[in-house]
Amino acid sequence: MKSGIKMKNMKVNRLLVVVVATLLATLGFAFLPTHQVAQASQYTIKVFPKRIRGTWYTYDTYDKKTVRIRITEKKMMFGKSISRLHSRKTTAYPKVGAKVKHPSWIIGYNFKYKNEKWTQMYGWYQSAGAGSFYRRVQHKIHGKKYSMLQLAGGAGISTFGYAYHSKKEAKANANRWFSGDRHQVVL
Repeated sequence: MKSGIKMKNMKVNRLLVVVVATLLATLGFAFLPTHQVAQASQYTIKVFPKRIRGTWYTYDTYDKKTVRIRITEKKMMFGKSISRLHSRKTTAYPKVGAKVKHPSWIIGYNFKYKNEKWTQMYGWYQSAGAGSFYRRVQHKIHGKKYSMLQLAGGAGISTFGYAYHSKKEAKANANRWFSGDRHQVVL
């Protein structure tokens, strides 16, 4: 008898976890940043902003290797992956089920969130999700000022890392966080 009640409680607990996770995901979308609504342009960006262009390095603590990020006017190379920036009307989306003709194309937006200048990237065919966020910042580490690329994602623009101008800086500061960073809460 007790094992039957225990099994029922486990099922109720699992159901509760699923319901809470679904509710949080739904509420998360309700609180997505509304920067797209405030876009001044009717088109996505045509070139990456000069402030984030250049060669950057981030350290992958899982694979224990340095990854190069290179951003030019119209390309973003993240490791061996190359994405090409293209512009389109902000209201234009590829048709659902459209044949994927341009898998490496991306679109972007420049916007301000909490008085921070960000560039947001989406896949050409991406119809949901927050995309990836990038911005150039400066922080002091042991009294020396460093220029770095802040990497973020998610509905709350949560920081997941930083990229530096040298491999040595990237490795030395792989697990470094700064005050004011927003981090995603994981249940």
